[in-house]
Amino acid sequence: MLNARGLACAVLAPLLWGFVPIYISVLGDADPLEIVVHRALWSGVILLVLVSVAPSLTGGLQAVRAALSTSRLRLGFALTCGLVTFNWIIFVYAVQSRQLFEAALGYFIYPLFTVMLGVVLLRERLDRWAWVAICVVVAGVALKAANVGGLPWVALALASSFGFYGVIRKRMGIDPLIGIFIETVMLLPLSVLYLWWRHSTGTVIFFGGGAMNVMLAMFAGVITVVPLVLYHAGNRVLPITVSSLLYYVNPTTHMVVGLVYFRLSIPLWEWAVFGLIWSGLVVYFSTRKRQSERRLSA
Repeated sequence: MLNARGLACAVLAPLLWGFVPIYISVLGDADPLEIVVHRALWSGVILLVLVSVAPSLTGGLQAVRAALSTSRLRLGFALTCGLVTFNWIIFVYAVQSRQLFEAALGYFIYPLFTVMLGVVLLRERLDRWAWVAICVVVAGVALKAANVGGLPWVALALASSFGFYGVIRKRMGIDPLIGIFIETVMLLPLSVLYLWWRHSTGTVIFFGGGAMNVMLAMFAGVITVVPLVLYHAGNRVLPITVSSLLYYVNPTTHMVVGLVYFRLSIPLWEWAVFGLIWSGLVVYFSTRKRQSERRLSA
């Protein structure tokens, strides 16, 4: 029987992430880089408090020192820091340019892109049904490319950056909360320098200034850390297949927000694209239990 609290956390986390586009839209035409800077800055502050006052949740500063104990791990964090920053910038751009369905497509593709990275980088072997699922998803991407007259680069950039990020972090074996804390701390000097530069050029920072905008800037950390804590809590007690499936609440919410809040429309051919992507995901996840049982009985 599934843990009820873990299930609630695992659903709430991607649901909250799914509403982030509304927050970005409230900021209007704010510089995407400043949004990412505040997200890193205030996430670092919140996580510093968590690491300091809740060592039972995070492992404390001792876990941070252990995570930075070797040059291999330090290099890994430099890579993941760059990837997550790139991912955040592309996502903000997608929302501001009203390409929310492109972003949703990217996050639907991402899990199977990660599976492919496992084959290429980790030399993992796939069964027949996994290859079928991947081929169906590739067909969906090809249909998208044919209709837009080029590669859907926003979707592919989000899927690939988050996919590489996930694979590298998996190989590092670091607690997710400690990992994101280190990544945001690594961004802090650059964040402060960026804000100082904007201020020195006469640009009003904090999205134009004022108490409300300062609060909105700080809230960027809240919408990053709170879902992360919930996601981590859910993953600890749920089977990986269940938590992976629940992740799709995130891009699904993006689509609902795009349709209802942004009032975007989806042409018929794009529904066919998403239909292929969803079919590939159904094939993949519906066959995982069967393949696991075969491996155990072998």
